[in-house]
Amino acid sequence: MSGNDPTSTADGEAAVQAAPEPAGPARQDGAGNPAGDDHGAAPPEETAAADPADANAGDDADDEDLEESLDSGDVLRQLAGLFGARIDAGDMFVRGQNATGHGALAIGTVNVSAGSDSAEGRRVWSETLGEAAVLEMVSGYAPAGSDQQVDHHLKQRQLVCLSGPPGSGRFTSALVASARRHGVNGVNVLGVEQLTDLLGGDLGQGRGCGYVLRLGDEAVRTLDGFTLVGLAARAATSGVTLVLVGDFSRRVQDFAGHVVEHRPAPAGEVFRVRLRRELAGRCVGLCAGGCGTECAERYVDEECLGHPLLSAYLTGEPRPREVVAVVEAIARTAPRAGLLTDRLTQLLPRQLRERAAQILDPQADGGAAVGWPAELVRAFRLSCVVLAGLSTAEIRLAANRLVSPDGAAQPPPVRLRGATLDDLLGPTLRAAVVVPDGEWAMGGTRVHFAPGGEQLRSAVLDVAWTEWWPPRMLLGWLADLVRADLPDVRQAAAAAVGWSAGQDVQAALDTVRDLARERRAGVRQAAAIVLVAMAMQPRLRSRVSAELERWAAGPAAHLRDTVARAHELGLARLWPDAALVQLRLVATGRMQRWHNSVVRGLVEVYQGGHGAALMPALAQWTRDPDREVRLHAARALRILAERWARPPREHWPELLDLARRDVISPDDLATLWATALSLPETAYRAWRTLGFWLSRADGQPEVAGYVLALLRLVLAGRTPLRRRLDHQLRHVWRPVMPRCALLDDVENLIDEDA
Repeated sequence: MSGNDPTSTADGEAAVQAAPEPAGPARQDGAGNPAGDDHGAAPPEETAAADPADANAGDDADDEDLEESLDSGDVLRQLAGLFGARIDAGDMFVRGQNATGHGALAIGTVNVSAGSDSAEGRRVWSETLGEAAVLEMVSGYAPAGSDQQVDHHLKQRQLVCLSGPPGSGRFTSALVASARRHGVNGVNVLGVEQLTDLLGGDLGQGRGCGYVLRLGDEAVRTLDGFTLVGLAARAATSGVTLVLVGDFSRRVQDFAGHVVEHRPAPAGEVFRVRLRRELAGRCVGLCAGGCGTECAERYVDEECLGHPLLSAYLTGEPRPREVVAVVEAIARTAPRAGLLTDRLTQLLPRQLRERAAQILDPQADGGAAVGWPAELVRAFRLSCVVLAGLSTAEIRLAANRLVSPDGAAQPPPVRLRGATLDDLLGPTLRAAVVVPDGEWAMGGTRVHFAPGGEQLRSAVLDVAWTEWWPPRMLLGWLADLVRADLPDVRQAAAAAVGWSAGQDVQAALDTVRDLARERRAGVRQAAAIVLVAMAMQPRLRSRVSAELERWAAGPAAHLRDTVARAHELGLARLWPDAALVQLRLVATGRMQRWHNSVVRGLVEVYQGGHGAALMPALAQWTRDPDREVRLHAARALRILAERWARPPREHWPELLDLARRDVISPDDLATLWATALSLPETAYRAWRTLGFWLSRADGQPEVAGYVLALLRLVLAGRTPLRRRLDHQLRHVWRPVMPRCALLDDVENLIDEDA
């Protein structure tokens, strides 16, 4: 039996005639439970008792397995990370003084280049930026969120460590901060062999100017507090300010009070400001009778920022350096309409793939510092992409499985945290993921992809598929992960298998078919995620739909159960019409007595806004000669009856409100209620829910009128139900709800029907 399906013994007629429960608080349902206001929350589903004649029903039960309770919305959102519309750009930068862009400022226009000897004979280089260069930089600068904090520190201490990852615009922010403090003629860029060289000798310009020094990772690691204090004292004595630019994220506690975390402007704002600066004084063809400043502004705001590809790209918050590279590519020709689309289609995916290829090539992107072979480092990075959000312990195990399926080869034992983890990830992947400080999981930290990095995951998978591993080897590895014990690993690997269908649909279908035949419910749940992931790719939908139709109509119980699970986890929202047909076929199986997947799939159809099509179909199910199908219709009604309308109509049962608005037929609703109240497996909870309806309707004349009208339809021509209602009224509802005036109307209704 699935660990996700609560069970209870079928109560039948005996449960309906149970002794009254003691009265509870003033606001109670028909069974004495406090009345809740949970709009749409489904209570635990009851499970039908096994038919005594069904001697082999247990053959379809699952092996003991832990199965996650998943929400279809969460599943679809997670899969969208691999199949969404977001586009991310790759790293683009040029080293040296020819570098251009936000975070890699061109300093070719320099008024003064001065050198001085330090006390130890080493060199200190100082370059003063020209006024024109500084003004151009300031005009294209999008204010960062940390600017005010930097200004405050420069007034108080005269030395600031501006911390941020490469490409985040930290260097440009430091230069602009110096310009704000000292004017456009007082901005200097320093170059030193060692930081201690700054403690002696002449810096170049006199007092009242600012210096910016960019530090590499090694310089940041070797910087000590005594040197920092000496630099601060030297800056104060010289009457200058000094901004050290680097990644101080690991030294924040060491240099408390001196470090300011760089918070760049939103990507959309960087794009807008920079492109307007690039297009200043140019006509882009949007003018009506004479070119003005509105021409470029309209092009930026309407043509570019309104473009779906560019909008999705900027929503992912790429680094400022990447945004500037895109701006420069657009600014060269200012393309419009289809030409702009073609330019973006060529530019963004190509850069994304280049970044992905760099990630999977440790020789080109670092990663040998921990002593692991390049193949294992590559597998570790691919595992980070597949198992994003999981701990480094699980990622390490997955990488070992890919490199050595038999477990013979083991990497050197290292603690995957801090600098060691950074070396394994490499600078490109490290910039795309987030490793939260202080967040520990069993065996290590968790590695999350930063918002907007979802498309990079797909690009890395694509490079792995086409350049590094044979497809069958990757699919075998992913299938092995799907069979793992940890549910999070299963689900993440299932999403990757679904992605692989875009590369080889037949191989993916063969893999998911093997997974769907597993006796473990958790593995079949993961197989259902694979099917949803495949269905999210438009060009694969016909193949997936045909395969599911064969499974639903076939004799294999586990394959049919996987079909129901796929609809439960979101497929019913994508294909509501197919869901009703396929769930009807699955509902005939005895195995579904021990699972709620069919009912949950029906609820997904309803939640997708297709209640008008669902209710007539369920009413037709109640007339089906197969009792199992009738039972699933009753169970679905029982679940849906617990939903309440949204404010301001929260006092209405949602189904009743839909019937009032003629969205669903009152006759269909009455038919379903009659079935749920009559079948022994659903009668107990259905009568309780009906009592809750009456409790909530008491004192609400309009709601009460519709409830009584519905009851009249339910009782029409059904004498056994009238007798059960009379028993429920006298022996259950009246003792529990003695002050419910609506029960008198129900009694009159019973007499009227008699």
